[in-house]
Amino acid sequence: MGTEGQYLRLLRQGSLGLEAFEAILADRTARKYHAVRLALAAHPRTPRRDALNLVITLFWRDLAYLSADTRVHPEVRRAADRDLLRRLPEMALAERIDLARVVGRGALMALRFDPDPRVLAAVLENRFATEPDVVQAAARGDGPVLEVIARHPRWSVRSSVRSALLRNRRLPIALALALLTRASAEDLKGLRDSPGVPRLLQACAQRVLAQRTGEV
Repeated sequence: MGTEGQYLRLLRQGSLGLEAFEAILADRTARKYHAVRLALAAHPRTPRRDALNLVITLFWRDLAYLSADTRVHPEVRRAADRDLLRRLPEMALAERIDLARVVGRGALMALRFDPDPRVLAAVLENRFATEPDVVQAAARGDGPVLEVIARHPRWSVRSSVRSALLRNRRLPIALALALLTRASAEDLKGLRDSPGVPRLLQACAQRVLAQRTGEV
């Protein structure tokens, strides 16, 4: 028997013998501490079945840690993501925002489509977020979500993201106008020629195209 700190110090020792490790794994007192359960679930020596059984006992912040730690076995990371996705509908907004900032790709794939723009803002800062993630969010989002993407200093300058924004008819016209000068010729022609596009936006797209070809 020992304290939480003692167990954790032992588990962090690279020289910990297999017999000592197995003793901790079998110790019911050790498993009472959630930080020890997390350390055991993440530990490369923990048998996969035991690690997976430990995953379901963890808090969501611990699951987010496992999900994002590339040193953890992929099967354990996937189990953490599955449990997070199961809990996601019951999580408060503040929890979803915090989760979106730090979680690994498994749960991030769902969070990128969260309807609250504050969650998407956190997704955009996640180190695992990719350009295709943002493109898909821009293609499917509504006004408030699109505004978050369009005003983001890093993602809004990506040509594929701008294209997805401009092709989304839910993009507020003021944001669309602000993106026109950096839009591709293909996107400008699409805005100019597509039915249902506001006339002001069509006219401005045509003007930008004409300026580029020297007609104005």
